[in-house]
Amino acid sequence: MVTIAIIDDDPYIVEIFTLTFERAGYFVLSYTDPLHALRDLPSRDPCLIILDLMMTPITGLQFLDRWKTLDPPRSVPVVILSAWDVSPVDREKYAKEITRIIRKPVLPKLLLEIVRDLCPGGQATEGPR
Repeated sequence: MVTIAIIDDDPYIVEIFTLTFERAGYFVLSYTDPLHALRDLPSRDPCLIILDLMMTPITGLQFLDRWKTLDPPRSVPVVILSAWDVSPVDREKYAKEITRIIRKPVLPKLLLEIVRDLCPGGQATEGPR
């Protein structure tokens, strides 16, 4: 089963998208604490990370700074899902890590289409309800 990781400090967002991806046949690693995700994800093998920007105790960009220094390095596509935009300077700085940037709010069905494009292999044939 294909694994997706979602990291957002809003438990409601995490719950909605976790249910959406699970119904589509994905295994979902859900985190509301980016530091917990940093500790846990290196031992996992997600196909994709969906990451919020404005979180505590570290931001999404700080997460990426730490993520890219892991040993061995990880090359997992990252989709930024945030109400905030990424500055042109940060877009350039994180160009190797960030695959797409999606502004909140986003319909679960649209995000699922993006996930299916980046990580084909969900098992279920019915979409989110």
